[in-house]
Amino acid sequence: MALLIVNALSEDTIAAPGNNLKNYVVVSVTDANGVPVAGLGVANFAVTPIIVGPGGSLGSISSVTGGGMAGTYIVHVIPSAGQTWKAGVYIFAVAVTSGANRGQNLCSVLMD
Repeated sequence: MALLIVNALSEDTIAAPGNNLKNYVVVSVTDANGVPVAGLGVANFAVTPIIVGPGGSLGSISSVTGGGMAGTYIVHVIPSAGQTWKAGVYIFAVAVTSGANRGQNLCSVLMD
């Protein structure tokens, strides 16, 4: 098993309190030598809301798309079925696996 270097940022570009639109988590994945890890999909990512806005729900990944550069991805996170985003801070744990290689990081977003 080898280390993956994972960096993640989140922005509520279209997600907002009261809706259930996608929250974008932009993720960069490189190997221990800094080489971009390409070709990852939904099965390679796990995003777990550790802290949610007051009264908010957990979420899940709806899709993953390429971020335009090798090793970058846009992970689309939506609230649990029937739920909406709530105002407040969300902190997500982001884990990535590629074969036996693993890495993780945290990111946060303020829904307002």
